[in-house]
Amino acid sequence: MDWALILAWGIKILSLFFIILTGVAYYTLAERKFAGFIQDRPGPNRAGIFGLFQPLADGIKFIAKEEIFPKNVSKGMYLLAPTISMTCAIMAWAVIPFGGSLPAPEWLMALTGITTIDLQIANPDSGVLYMLAISSLSVYGIMIAGWSSNNKYSLLGGVRSTAQMISYELPMGLSIVVIVIMTGSLKLTDISDSQKDMWNILSPPGFVAFFIYVTAMFAETNRLPFDLAEAESELVVGFHTEYGAFKFALFFLAEYMNMITMSCLTTLLFFGGYNVPFQLGAGSPYQAFYGLGFFILKVLFFAFLFIWVRWTLPRFRYDQLMKLGWKKMIPWGLFAVMFAAIYTVYWKEGWMKLFI
Repeated sequence: MDWALILAWGIKILSLFFIILTGVAYYTLAERKFAGFIQDRPGPNRAGIFGLFQPLADGIKFIAKEEIFPKNVSKGMYLLAPTISMTCAIMAWAVIPFGGSLPAPEWLMALTGITTIDLQIANPDSGVLYMLAISSLSVYGIMIAGWSSNNKYSLLGGVRSTAQMISYELPMGLSIVVIVIMTGSLKLTDISDSQKDMWNILSPPGFVAFFIYVTAMFAETNRLPFDLAEAESELVVGFHTEYGAFKFALFFLAEYMNMITMSCLTTLLFFGGYNVPFQLGAGSPYQAFYGLGFFILKVLFFAFLFIWVRWTLPRFRYDQLMKLGWKKMIPWGLFAVMFAAIYTVYWKEGWMKLFI
């Protein structure tokens, strides 16, 4: 067994885990600050300079709160639900490529013999299928939370959320199939590398698929205007009504983690991934740093889009939500798949010449 390789993987996994949790914590702060700006109020500003220690204060609050178990919950399932949601949210990051390869620092090279570091934990040939499978499994956390709470509001919220996530996974899957057809690969690095000359959003089928994907992305993450599972006026925040303290924090972190994951996937599928516009820094040994920087900027834009939409658009009715998914988006998704096949066979090379 190559212990040096295992050590290198362990360092990479722990580093990514720390970065994810820190990023998610400050993403919650960014949303609260931007909400305050839109509503003409300061937002969190008490903990530290400009409120920068607010995520730390929130973490201490969640950990220090008393853990309360309602009397009639199914305790095993009740505890399993937030664990499933958090685990699925973390596992999705394993296949996301943040950039190319970086030269390894000298201390790591001396310790392990590794000369380069891939900015990705794993790179399976079926990376897209892995992402879809993990997002499907996250439904179980919400469904089990609603059922195990023994609360009618929670149960209805769980049923709503399960129906919503399953319904919108279909058009999301169809929009991703469009990209797979144009790329010819399920590997996320191949999809990113195929966009060196032209982003997928600039192709006609990619343009159609993008709007289908973004709409499904909001519904898949239970965010406004599709947060019917948490409608306060009807369900008292739905499936996690009976959760508090650290158990609620797991659901809270999983939601924001999923939003960043979806932002990463949008960047990889439609906006060139870690490719640098105009081949800036090409040939440099630190080209991966340029790619990582541009990848982060694109992801931050879509992470900001989640916040912007939440505090701009009103909530849908549930019948409108389901009608949009089944009667509008799925037919458009099927059309986009057919369009992508025709485009790839007959028009792709000619269209790309307009941008190269």
